[in-house]
Amino acid sequence: MPLDQTPLAFLPMKRIVSFLLVSFTVSLVAQNLTERKPVSFFGEPTTIEEFKTIQAATATTPEGGAAVLVLAMSMYGKNPELGRKAVVLSVLSKNRQKSNKPTAVDGVDLGGSDAYLLGQLDKYKMLANGYWKGAEPSNGYLPTLPLTVETYTNPYSGDETTGKIKLFVATKGASSYRPVSVEKDADGLWRAKEMSSLFVGMMPAK
Repeated sequence: MPLDQTPLAFLPMKRIVSFLLVSFTVSLVAQNLTERKPVSFFGEPTTIEEFKTIQAATATTPEGGAAVLVLAMSMYGKNPELGRKAVVLSVLSKNRQKSNKPTAVDGVDLGGSDAYLLGQLDKYKMLANGYWKGAEPSNGYLPTLPLTVETYTNPYSGDETTGKIKLFVATKGASSYRPVSVEKDADGLWRAKEMSSLFVGMMPAK
């Protein structure tokens, strides 16, 4: 059997790793993506105040804002009440609405279209972990530690100096990375303006 037709199962481990790295690189080139600085968390907050502290320290960059949203989604998977409030704080302030409902935080809640997206987290349980590095269908979407989010830009992402940019969040649960548009909010932190693609279902865990 020619070498290029040899099944992966019969290739030496070193060659398999090389093959996977080449495939990953080719995929990035095909999508014309440029990597941003990865963002890591050493744990998930258990209160909304802890989340605010992490957000203030992390969402000072576009990739930090996107990573904070991923963190909020992950929190929702474990504690929907707390996670919803974290998602609210991860969304651009002008996209929120005033509310005194129990689901609100600091007097604001998600707008109608963004509130609908939370239902996707209930429907597709893998989304909560699907954007962490190391999480993939073959391992039940189990992330590696520290919890890390990898983001990329493409030639059409825009310029962050304008206060807005589109990033692509890495995932092994879909055939391509997922876009999220973030903007710099009035308080100087980056938050999600358009995030619907992050709430689309992924491949089921194996």
